[in-house]
Amino acid sequence: RASPALVAMSLDSVPGLGQNLQLLSPEERLLAQTLVDAGQGWIFAAWAGPGGEDASKREFFRQVQTLEENYPGGLRQYASNARELLLGATRGENPLDGWTPSVPDAGFSLDVGSPEYFGYEELGLAEVAHCCFVIPAGGLGERLGYSGTKFALPADITSTCCVLGVYAAYILAYESLAAARGVERKLPLVIMASADTFDGITSLLKESAHFGLDPSQVTILMQEKVVALADGHGRFAMDSPYRIATKPHGHGDIHYLLHANGLVDKWLAEGRRWVLFFQDTNTLYLATFLCSLGVSAKHGWLVNSVAMPRRGKEAVGALAQLRHRDGRSIVVNVEYNQLEPLLLATGHPEGDVDGPDGYSPFPGNTNELIFSLKEYVAQLQITKGQVPEFINPKFADATRTTFKSPTRLECMMQDYPKGLPPAATVGFTRYPLEFGYFPCKNDIYTAARLSASGSPPHGAAYAEGAVYHANCLMLSMLGAEIGPPVERHWLGGVQEMWPAVVLRPDFATCLTELRRKLGATVAGGGIGPGALCIASGSSLDVQGRDVRIDALDLEGALAIRVTAGASLHVPALVVRNRGHEFVALSEEEQQSNAVPEDLRIRGYRLVRHETKVIVVDQPGSWTLASDGSLQRKGARCSNGSSRSWPCCPCIA
Repeated sequence: RASPALVAMSLDSVPGLGQNLQLLSPEERLLAQTLVDAGQGWIFAAWAGPGGEDASKREFFRQVQTLEENYPGGLRQYASNARELLLGATRGENPLDGWTPSVPDAGFSLDVGSPEYFGYEELGLAEVAHCCFVIPAGGLGERLGYSGTKFALPADITSTCCVLGVYAAYILAYESLAAARGVERKLPLVIMASADTFDGITSLLKESAHFGLDPSQVTILMQEKVVALADGHGRFAMDSPYRIATKPHGHGDIHYLLHANGLVDKWLAEGRRWVLFFQDTNTLYLATFLCSLGVSAKHGWLVNSVAMPRRGKEAVGALAQLRHRDGRSIVVNVEYNQLEPLLLATGHPEGDVDGPDGYSPFPGNTNELIFSLKEYVAQLQITKGQVPEFINPKFADATRTTFKSPTRLECMMQDYPKGLPPAATVGFTRYPLEFGYFPCKNDIYTAARLSASGSPPHGAAYAEGAVYHANCLMLSMLGAEIGPPVERHWLGGVQEMWPAVVLRPDFATCLTELRRKLGATVAGGGIGPGALCIASGSSLDVQGRDVRIDALDLEGALAIRVTAGASLHVPALVVRNRGHEFVALSEEEQQSNAVPEDLRIRGYRLVRHETKVIVVDQPGSWTLASDGSLQRKGARCSNGSSRSWPCCPCIA
């Protein structure tokens, strides 16, 4: 059934509202008129008369004011959009009706470490000084079994660095690379928080001194929720007579908030060129970012969607070329539950199936997007930051008008290209699966179930293992010999554990930088055969902007820490010790609140039996001597002889 027609009503004729009008301020009367115009005048029928619940009435209008201000076009527009989408849902209409999908050809599949990859990365290095970084982070870690903000999760338990700390370290490293090329500037970071995450994120930043970032370069935008809908007619759901029920709108709100707060206009005026959007628990986004940025710069793309291989019917959004019967054509994300029926309905009887290489021909969406800022600002002037919405009601019966529970309009960050003009240049950059999408989003039991079914578990152990694997691959691409992974059985599923290699962003900001820091035995950088060997089960953690390793033979655990303003040269080092051990949690430990949540969501802990630690915390140029001592170039004692460090206090 169609929604009932909206009838213009004067406020004094609205049941429950007319008798309360004398209580309302002029601003509150305008808000009441907004609700009546939106077809929601029925809300007031349950209100008490003057003198009853007056404080609750005031609080009601404060909520309405917030809802009105935080949706493009306000509540009238929200109600209108809701009725239109609900009508289509009630009729069972396909939101992609009229579109035909095909495998997109406007993109590149790059092998990490190939000459082409290095070429694009070099272009990215030249552009990174002009970048801005945006992270939607409105969700808590409850789905993970983690009570805090997901930003606080350790990206790995070898370094113990949290996710936000890793992101901040990359931004600082990009600033250093830009400064080395003559451009000194702060790169802005915007975080979209919700009421659920705002306090946790602000506390994390404060406690960590913003992870070395200048507080002025970090902006937190608050995402408000939207009205929940009670039925197929678009009636607002109510928590009480004086409280409208609300639900999250989705990370597509980031575009509206950036526009409404004037940030993108400010960035453009400052001469910035690019915006990177990414999400809150996948630190591997930034391992290949500079290459992706180079692709955007070289080809002049307005939007670059970073992609990975995906299996046919895998529960991951896919990038597809959509062509409409009216001639429009776009490259855009299509949700996995829409792709299969769309293919079947448009002459592809086999549906979404794997090709000869074992993967679907439709690239998997990683929710990492690079926008050209100039065109982004122009588009936001037109759309005011609104992106296409959808609705997914769960109907209670065959009438398709009542719901099992309230629903709401939703929007996704990656749907921005749907509003671009036909001439817009939109493409994708696809990397091998090892450098793909490894979010930490599922609790350990869900991860175990997915792992057993052969699907990516996307749990904490899986995300951590992906970091080690990618770092090992980058080293091996440059000539290192890496021991094979060890199969481990955690509560969250079977996991191949590679050597626990952590290459901090200041050391290995990108593959080009890593190549430059691994010896000089191969022309152009990199290491010769056998010069760098890391045995299975070993751990390596390197931190420092100016560290060079010519040769390393590691069987155990090694940590290198070099402060800013110092350099360290490691001509040759052999490490043999007991190292670290990942130990599965017992059933009792898994259930114990005495065990930290960040370990229980993994299903294991790290036992540090023995670690060789090399720390340079004084400025200057240092070399690790063959006897294991640190020698500072040009350092002399009062008697004129050169000395190693640590040394007597007279070292200069």
